[in-house]
Amino acid sequence: MTQYGPESGIDPLEIEKLDLERYGLGHLNGVNLLDISEEDMDKLLKALGDEDISLNIPIPCTPFNVNEVLTYGNCRRCGRCCIPNPLNPGNPGVEAFESELRAIAQHTRITFEELQGKTLRGKVVAHPFEPTKLSFTRWLPLPCPYHNENTGCRIYPVRPIVCVIHPVVFTEDNTRITIKANCEYGKELIKAALQEVKKKDPSTVIPL
Repeated sequence: MTQYGPESGIDPLEIEKLDLERYGLGHLNGVNLLDISEEDMDKLLKALGDEDISLNIPIPCTPFNVNEVLTYGNCRRCGRCCIPNPLNPGNPGVEAFESELRAIAQHTRITFEELQGKTLRGKVVAHPFEPTKLSFTRWLPLPCPYHNENTGCRIYPVRPIVCVIHPVVFTEDNTRITIKANCEYGKELIKAALQEVKKKDPSTVIPL
């Protein structure tokens, strides 16, 4: 049996535990996440989305697995990831690698220096799909200056990797894939990913 939960060091809920009682889901306390009804799953995912709590899926966070999970559903292009999240007012924006900013500058026909001046300095981190390569990042402000409510993303072909993989988000723990539930695409991916986990190992237990 594959066991997940606090005692295993892998908590299915990121940031904090969801108050199940508050959402009328108290009966799910201690229940295996993989065994709840579709109705309860829908209620749980709505609650997670409302609280901006991501769900950790016990699938190793590798480039191949992330790309595979992203095929489990379809992005609705709702643009929610392009605008400020009132539940996370401290979010500095869209983190982009400097190489991505250069591609954006070229795509939009402005200088890199001009674009750089519109961003905030980030940090030096490893590229999630190129772990041996350390790069500087910068923050594009929210709402994203390249998002248009009517025409969509103006830099879609060269959008940053964090946009490409959204609603999957990278954490420092590569033992699981973390997915945001605050859009329909994210909810769709979570459902499908959990089904895959159960399909591969029916004995898996992810207690809520």
